[in-house]
Amino acid sequence: MSSDDQQRSDDHQPDFDPALLDLHLGRLSPPEADALRIRILSDRNLSQQSAALAEVFAALQSHAPQPPADLAQRIAARIAAAPVLKVARADDRAVESLEREPHRIFRFGSMRDILAAAAAIVFIVGVGIPGVLSVRERNMRIDCSRNLQLLGQGVQQYASVFNSSLPFAGWNPSWSWRRSDDPSVQTQPNRRHMYKLLAGSTVNDPRLFICPARDHVPMRKDDIARRTDFAESKNISYAYFNMAGRRPTLADDPSLPILSDDNPLFDDGLPLYDLRRYTLSDAAQANSRAHRGVGQNVLSLDGHVRFMTSPNVGVAGDNIWTLSNVADYTGHEGPQSATDAQLLK
Repeated sequence: MSSDDQQRSDDHQPDFDPALLDLHLGRLSPPEADALRIRILSDRNLSQQSAALAEVFAALQSHAPQPPADLAQRIAARIAAAPVLKVARADDRAVESLEREPHRIFRFGSMRDILAAAAAIVFIVGVGIPGVLSVRERNMRIDCSRNLQLLGQGVQQYASVFNSSLPFAGWNPSWSWRRSDDPSVQTQPNRRHMYKLLAGSTVNDPRLFICPARDHVPMRKDDIARRTDFAESKNISYAYFNMAGRRPTLADDPSLPILSDDNPLFDDGLPLYDLRRYTLSDAAQANSRAHRGVGQNVLSLDGHVRFMTSPNVGVAGDNIWTLSNVADYTGHEGPQSATDAQLLK
């Protein structure tokens, strides 16, 4: 990857941890807020980000505009100077005739009133509704990021018990993580490794595996103990590190991506070669579909979650959707180096 591409990838990184915004807006629960404040005290970069946000919120609250002393008199004078509204009385007989009609009649005022009403409707539809949708999408993105962060804590707890290893449900070279219609192929989806967190009660809430921006459903709690994998692909919204090759540990590069919004180039392990892929202007640079293709939340090995607007956010600009030097995916491939990340379900 060129240095210019790497620079563009770096430019996409946000200036602050999304969880800090929740903290300053009071959206975190008391335990979450306390945990984040402890991190701020021990993390200089996080502390600087928090201080910068605090200055921004302080600036927003510092200026309280004062109304002019004569505001009431000025309003009264404007009202007194306004021209008298002329109301044209409709012909009573015409009104009675119209009101006898079986359907309802709406009476409008002047053309200027009609144009003003039309302009207001256009403004609401063109500005108000997109604004509301934008706020809703941002809230879902933040909630999605929070779920990833909590899953990251589960990964850390799992690793502390299993000698710094990440959740792993076993792998045999004869297995395939790619879906197949061939009955002789034993399919083992990559998502089943994340199921270890749920089955082992490291993460107790199946809803944490769901991104609010996706039309997905959490695993039924009464099914968890009876299974070794999620019941269906829609029980998990996130793509996990491909565990069919070299598997990472906590000793690897802290910036290594291990979990993110779903891979746009694969559907439940199956490479996409249908219309969903061909409609992408540049498949290699596609973002997850979870957030309208704008970007994806990415959890790194050190537990940080960032919203990235490019897939080239791995170690040294590695693309998190694909494996290095692999063009055709059969379901047996996996990372061959400590810095080659591929995230998929």
